[in-house]
Amino acid sequence: MNSDQPNDPVTHEIVNFDAATARRMLESNHNNRTVRETRVQQYLDDMNSGRWRFNGEAIKIAADGTLLDGQHRLMAIARTSGKVFPMLVVRGLSRDAQVTMDQGAKRSPGDQLTLTGLAGHNTTMVAAALRVYLVWMEGNLFGDVVRGGIPVSTTKVVEFADTFPDLVTRAERFATVAARLKCRPAVACAVAIRLSEIDDLAAAEFVRLWDTGVGLDAGSPILALRERFDTIRTARLRVSDREYIGLIVAAWNHWRKGKQVSKLQRAKGGWTVENFPEPQ
Repeated sequence: MNSDQPNDPVTHEIVNFDAATARRMLESNHNNRTVRETRVQQYLDDMNSGRWRFNGEAIKIAADGTLLDGQHRLMAIARTSGKVFPMLVVRGLSRDAQVTMDQGAKRSPGDQLTLTGLAGHNTTMVAAALRVYLVWMEGNLFGDVVRGGIPVSTTKVVEFADTFPDLVTRAERFATVAARLKCRPAVACAVAIRLSEIDDLAAAEFVRLWDTGVGLDAGSPILALRERFDTIRTARLRVSDREYIGLIVAAWNHWRKGKQVSKLQRAKGGWTVENFPEPQ
């Protein structure tokens, strides 16, 4: 008998999963892939916030009862309390069918913004910038999955874009120039969005000067920012989003106050939750 033909009838049904049901099914989770905690946290955040939707993706089980696909979704459900999630469950698959699962290209946040019509161009950059913006605005620049920071799912990005279309418009406006600013483009775009919320005209001028460097005199904090990023790029230093944001905001604040600086520096001892600069 060919291995691609199931020995037993393949069946399917909709099962309402609560935490206890999910835990029982996970007991059959043998020889599965390594758990990606970030994925579990994304699912859990969507489930707890009400963003999760039934989408027809199946929990797949082999004829011998082994869980073949769905462990991350089930692990997320197992951590919920008092909630029920309908899931399509397919049973009776051959064990060796697992090697063919999850082979399709997943839709990125940019893909979803295009499909929903929430962004018209530069959708990949817009989605990436909104993700950085969300992490920043939710106070998670100093967090990670282990310490409690919640990763931003595609669903969350799309919901945010739908709720705040003006921020999508701002992101589209800065997306092209952000790619030239010697910084991770999504970070540059996210900061530009935030600065434009504070003062739209000033933000546009700040970004223009940061991009071109035209007319910047010695002592200009924007010149200091450009030089700092030149050093980072030349030395091929690995810099976190938090570091980039802190430096840009520090330059913005100095520039807004008319303060002259020869170079940009973090607070003594590094950025902390308490001393991290807020754009003014």
